[in-house]
Amino acid sequence: MDIDLNNVLLSLSIALDLAESSSVCDMGIVENHTNVNYSKHEFIYHSQKTAYIALEIAKDLQLSEHRKKILYVSSLLHDIGAASFLSSSHSSNKFMYKHCVDGSKVLKDFPFFPEVSKIVLFHHENYDGSGCLKLKGENIPLESQIIRLSDLLELIFSPNKSISSQKDYLINYVNNITPKIIAPKVAKSFLKCAKKDYFWLNLKNSFSFNFVLDSISPNLNVNMDLKKFESIAYIFSNIIDSKSVFTAKHSKNISELAYNTAKYLNYSEEKCLKMKIAGLLHDIGKLAIPTKILDKRASLTEEEFYLMKSHVYYTKVILNRINNIEDIAAWASNHHEKLNGKGYVMGYTAKDLDEESRILAVCDIYQALTEERPYKKAFSNEKAFSIINEMGNNNLICKNAINSFKHSIGLNDNI
Repeated sequence: MDIDLNNVLLSLSIALDLAESSSVCDMGIVENHTNVNYSKHEFIYHSQKTAYIALEIAKDLQLSEHRKKILYVSSLLHDIGAASFLSSSHSSNKFMYKHCVDGSKVLKDFPFFPEVSKIVLFHHENYDGSGCLKLKGENIPLESQIIRLSDLLELIFSPNKSISSQKDYLINYVNNITPKIIAPKVAKSFLKCAKKDYFWLNLKNSFSFNFVLDSISPNLNVNMDLKKFESIAYIFSNIIDSKSVFTAKHSKNISELAYNTAKYLNYSEEKCLKMKIAGLLHDIGKLAIPTKILDKRASLTEEEFYLMKSHVYYTKVILNRINNIEDIAAWASNHHEKLNGKGYVMGYTAKDLDEESRILAVCDIYQALTEERPYKKAFSNEKAFSIINEMGNNNLICKNAINSFKHSIGLNDNI
């Protein structure tokens, strides 16, 4: 099967923006050198709009098609290091350094465009060498220099304000931080773009921004098989599980449980791999949930619980945007549905839930019960299965799925 890399990147960039949106507002981060206040930004389409600005600048700089592709991918993923490590304890300096270094480390495992790791590492460097890693001038990769300016512009520009009230301010702002923060040739190209009305109208256009970005983005022309997609899913499972101190291996463990249950049922190897990927990505929507809710030790309020439940909705939104993985997306986003219709978020009943969705639900419940959470200690197998069996008897989860799961981990039906 073929899965379009561009489609995956656009979908996952939404996940990264959701992660920042859910966390940065509580941090009060103001970048020292630029006075940009991250906590006042909504991060809606942040990655994609950063990519748009970067590509407009790259067009004026006449970058080669290959370098445009590298710039595009780097722009979409430039904040990947921030998604795992956002907390109120981070100072501005630590945040800038850590999310660049961690993002670079994460992207070393990215199966395409190896240059992206280095570009992300240096995307917060200042032209005069005062950035977090002290790289200076033309030693900073040009793509990193472009993202530096594009990122700042997107953070400052507000689609909710008129263009006329912002255009001159941003032009003056760029002039004032050049050449200390921004490379002169990058600033010069931006200033050319800034003279064109369509540039600002595109930046303000949140309603149909996907079409705006499509009109300028390079054709990556990369189709992945399931194994390559699995490697990207592993990267994001690390980000998902790092969001909370209580879920260090949650997604990975569920992926293995789902894979082993699928093997027990003699599914094809392709289907077993799909089950594994569904396990890796089933909680990607939790990137949209503030850490203070995920790690809360007391009972959640009604409003907090409603917000917690929404993580399944966001999993569905993110994965449904990726072509040719409709089955994976369904299994991943159905893991809190119940046979009697009292699950969430779709309110599905038994007739709507296939065997794969039922298995993933059992895997998720078992893993949640047997790992420590902020509100409980890890349960023993005996305690976990007493709860799981009762849920089966009450028509919440599938008894056949429970039995298949038990056999896959070496237990019998009577446990």
